Amino acid sequence: MANARCASSVTSSKELHDIFQRLQATDDKICRLLASFVDVLMHQKVPRHGLLRVGSTVEGAALCRWFRSETGAREVELDTMYVIGSIPDTGKHVVESVASKPGFIRLKIENILHAITLEPAVLETGRVEPFLREPSNTAYLSSRRTKEIAAKQLHFKDDDGYIKMIVGVLFGASEVRVTPFEEIQGPSAMLNISLSLSSGHLFDVSIDSVPAIKLDYWPANDWKTRQPRYWPAPSIVETIVQNGCHIVPKTSPGGDEDNEWRLSFSLAEKKLAENRNPVQKESYFVAKAIFYAHLKMEIEGQRLPSYAIKTVMMWVCEEQPDSFWEDNNLEDIVGAILEKLEVYLKAGTLPHYFIPEINILETMPELLIRESKEKLSEIKKKPRDFMPPYVSAIQAFATTLSEKMEQGLQLVQLFANFVKL
Repeated sequence: MANARCASSVTSSKELHDIFQRLQATDDKICRLLASFVDVLMHQKVPRHGLLRVGSTVEGAALCRWFRSETGAREVELDTMYVIGSIPDTGKHVVESVASKPGFIRLKIENILHAITLEPAVLETGRVEPFLREPSNTAYLSSRRTKEIAAKQLHFKDDDGYIKMIVGVLFGASEVRVTPFEEIQGPSAMLNISLSLSSGHLFDVSIDSVPAIKLDYWPANDWKTRQPRYWPAPSIVETIVQNGCHIVPKTSPGGDEDNEWRLSFSLAEKKLAENRNPVQKESYFVAKAIFYAHLKMEIEGQRLPSYAIKTVMMWVCEEQPDSFWEDNNLEDIVGAILEKLEVYLKAGTLPHYFIPEINILETMPELLIRESKEKLSEIKKKPRDFMPPYVSAIQAFATTLSEKMEQGLQLVQLFANFVKL
């Protein structure tokens, strides 16, 4: 195995802490500014209450993907959910589990109008027919058709150059390229914005919007009562359960591409991220940065999903008492998180945090798992030695970018009051 060690400029756990404390603060600022930009961009396409920001730009550590390489474009993905309807507890009879595929469901069409409320803007005339797979098939609500219709609502053309204008102002960019994704990939409709900044750096922003239906009840009852649990607090568990979850149009491996939906716990994950203590937030940031720097290699066309390190972090937070976070230094905690990932890789099973019957590693190639285990066996011993030497350059770029965005956002918001998409 090739040695994964970096010529790291980080010489102590304290220096690791200082660097990532600054980077984490800048990450928070950039994500907050990007959230305001998305509000400006989408305010006339989606009702404000219907668009939820999820993923790393609200959970923290969005800039960790920059650690994949020293050069090339810096990227940020803004994940959103376009909530097109809801199913109350009294409507759960239309939700049908897919046999032998935990986490995946179908929606039975029979009597569905009494069990689901759909946004009129998406339904066009308020009828359910546009969502059916075929006129002759009235068994299930079509996830594929739902995705297609919702994508039309969110489609960006930028024929008048408005997006280019506000993006150029926001980032101080010398060149802007806006690419609406004509083909819907996975469950998402996307808009990609590529920038050439005056500093010479490249920067990419992807807005990823997935249609979702809210379940106003909690489907993962085992998680609600799971013990022992050090985290989150019982009050947070109760809040998460009361908030319910979502379903998104996503097909299981080898499943029905027309009619399957997947449970999404993004709202719960957002709440959990908000309730991490400062040490947990910082250690997750460092662990995720190392994950991107050393464990995102492509083997047999696949990479370990970033959801893997997030899932490991949630398990570690649940299983470790307060003393673990209070008595250990940052490097030791990061090492323990990476060691936990190694344990799961050795077992070939990483249980989903809310539905443990789901194995997040199920479709990963054996060679990818083996190579990842070998790298982790070294990294976990002394994580700071594997911190990329360009971490300071990332911090400098992030600081400059946040300053430009802060200056540009006021002008962008002013323009938005007069110009329509």
